[in-house]
Amino acid sequence: MIEPGFCCSAPRNKAEARRDRVVRAARKLFIDNGFHATGIAQIARESGIAVGQLYRDFSAKEDIVAAIVSTDCRSFMAADSLRLAIGNDDSAQVRDWIHQFVMPEDDIDNSRLFAEIMAEATRNERIAAIYDVVHEDLRTLMREALEMLAPGAALAERRNAVAHTILTLSLGLLHHQLMRPQLDIVPLAQAFVVIVDREIDALRVETGAAIAE
Repeated sequence: MIEPGFCCSAPRNKAEARRDRVVRAARKLFIDNGFHATGIAQIARESGIAVGQLYRDFSAKEDIVAAIVSTDCRSFMAADSLRLAIGNDDSAQVRDWIHQFVMPEDDIDNSRLFAEIMAEATRNERIAAIYDVVHEDLRTLMREALEMLAPGAALAERRNAVAHTILTLSLGLLHHQLMRPQLDIVPLAQAFVVIVDREIDALRVETGAAIAE
């Protein structure tokens, strides 16, 4: 006996699986060749999906790019674990998340794709809009994390500046890693962590919060 809803859910799942194949294939090609050097025909071959079907699932290559941008930006920023730490009022875990966010990405392919995303955002309004939403979500969450560590309305502007600093250091390190892959950037990342900790500790001193980490 077919359960209610089964006949409706199966085609949707099949379509989602097909779209996922296209996105995964495109992601690989974008890492290897970049967005603009990758065409729909290449994506179709890599995914095993016919060009006609691909265009029924995605009206243009930009739709595939947008799907990857939305997924990869959020994955790169790994905000869920920070939300959990904030919800648990776990200052040590929050600070550890910030440390990990500043440190270089282990997977160089992820870094290369994220750099492609940021480059595309400078010339494509739709991609820029997606990136801006994700970036603003993270910046808001970062401010919430800093407010948990160093509460007080009087420090709002300082927390905002520190949030900007953390994001800028992380993105800058990513570019440095891509441009000079032969260098060991861990010492530089560790120096950045010291800078971030110093700023956070200064905020906490002003609030009178005990620095127990």
